[in-house]
Amino acid sequence: MVIICSKDRNAGRFPLWLTPNPLSTSSLAQRDSQSLKSVAETYTAPLDLKMALIQTNKDLISKGIKEFNILLNQQVFSDPAISEEAMVTVVNDWVSFYINYYKKQLSGEQQEQDRVLQEFRQELDTLSASFLEKYRNFLKSS
Repeated sequence: MVIICSKDRNAGRFPLWLTPNPLSTSSLAQRDSQSLKSVAETYTAPLDLKMALIQTNKDLISKGIKEFNILLNQQVFSDPAISEEAMVTVVNDWVSFYINYYKKQLSGEQQEQDRVLQEFRQELDTLSASFLEKYRNFLKSS
């Protein structure tokens, strides 16, 4: 009787199999085939793919939030200042631009994309509100 170590393709573990004849590779091949078939039957590719798409979308939106924040932080308020209403319009246009730009890059089911876009819009609106508050303070101090 011989102990043979074979790598489990699913989890990286090494199960030990006992084979009565060291020259009997057909039983090992049969076990490998059954093991591979079992892995293939239970493999959750659609779930794994969905999770990867969700993470990709989150990474993409995170990038968009960082870029939008950089845009807002680069703004220099100077005289002559534009009105508060005009600045609100500009900021809303920026938000729309970012939403439309990143919307085209999202993947996955429509429901997931809509959810991610809603979160993205909320984050951009929060950053915009803070920026507009700074702008209001600038106008008051001018």
